[in-house]
Amino acid sequence: VLKLPLGRPFSQTFLQLPMGKGGKRKGSPGKGGGRGGGRGGGGGEKKKARTSCEEQAPKEGERGFLVQASSCEDALRGAKDLRLWLEVEAEPEAENAVAIASATSIASGLAAELAELKEGGADSRRFLAVGMVCKQVAFLRAQDDEDVPTTLARRFFGPKAERPFVSRFADRVLPVDGSSLPKAENFATLARDVLEPHRGKPWRLVYEAFRGGWNTISRDDALKMCKDILSEDNQSVSEPEVTVLCTVSPRFVGLSAMLALDAEDLQVPFDSEGATGAVE
Repeated sequence: VLKLPLGRPFSQTFLQLPMGKGGKRKGSPGKGGGRGGGRGGGGGEKKKARTSCEEQAPKEGERGFLVQASSCEDALRGAKDLRLWLEVEAEPEAENAVAIASATSIASGLAAELAELKEGGADSRRFLAVGMVCKQVAFLRAQDDEDVPTTLARRFFGPKAERPFVSRFADRVLPVDGSSLPKAENFATLARDVLEPHRGKPWRLVYEAFRGGWNTISRDDALKMCKDILSEDNQSVSEPEVTVLCTVSPRFVGLSAMLALDAEDLQVPFDSEGATGAVE
């Protein structure tokens, strides 16, 4: 039963309803009326837009830096900041080397980068951002065998940093001297390769699990491996000579042996004033 507005003839009310497909009035009773009438008119389902949080686990054996931030976008920007910083500032160490002016370093670094891109593209760079390891954590790969991540980290982080790394986007930078799949046998091989050179030194473990990584290699697994290789008697919480950094995610395990660095030293200051305060 249709209720008509007072004072308006039935014919006027019915004629004001717009026509639908097949001569039916939209909104009138019948199949296809109302909300269901427009279904399928968009030409198919929309493709899902690619997001910056798409994960891409590093290959086994790769090394580099994990860049953590408050969002995926900031993590990728922080990884770019670190790449540009290292390509300019991380010249090979040399004894009694003469300091080069900052402007000259930047100019030569940019010239070298352009030359590398012409010759071999992105794969010829010393450092390459490969994407997200997991949410809010990006990975910057070191592609030169001479670039040891913990050695570079000691130059740009901590109280004895030559020139502290600063970034508006990155919150922390975690060095990765070696990586493997998150499986017990792969991790055991990785631990021997990374930790064996430090046997006999006082050590402590820093375990960092990202987004579900605790379901792969646990803290107890990492601690047991350290005790087996570095000796339980040499474990030192207060005065370690070596800080073993174990970073885990669902598809990636990283391991580093840091000298003269602690986990707190890996925080990234926002600007040069913050870096100066941290060093002092």
